[in-house]
Amino acid sequence: MKTTGKLIYGVAHSDAIHWEYTVVLPVIRHTVDALAATFAAMGETDSPAASMYYRAAVMAEVMESLGSLGKDEITADVLLDGLTDEDFDLIDAELSGLKKKRINSKPDLPDSEKPPLPSDTTALPPTP
Repeated sequence: MKTTGKLIYGVAHSDAIHWEYTVVLPVIRHTVDALAATFAAMGETDSPAASMYYRAAVMAEVMESLGSLGKDEITADVLLDGLTDEDFDLIDAELSGLKKKRINSKPDLPDSEKPPLPSDTTALPPTP
């Protein structure tokens, strides 16, 4: 699953501002790769700064395109240096929307049968 959109402020990189983006549904592989990138860049993954780097790394992992930038050019550092908080929130909301679309809705369950009403055959025997 993927979605496309347009940023409010865009990402300035390589003498251009990149507006349009395409993101895919985040999966565990994206998380693992983002954690590895965070550890490589920050030397740890627990501090608030590492947490923010991780979030940008996940976003970079799920971006298929950003303006004229190809997948291999979109990194956590590019996003950290050029993405505004508002645009970050916009993409984050798109990713949440993708997750919601993937949720399996409850299958239609058959109507449950009503319990039988007491009848002559199930009624209690008369008292003596």
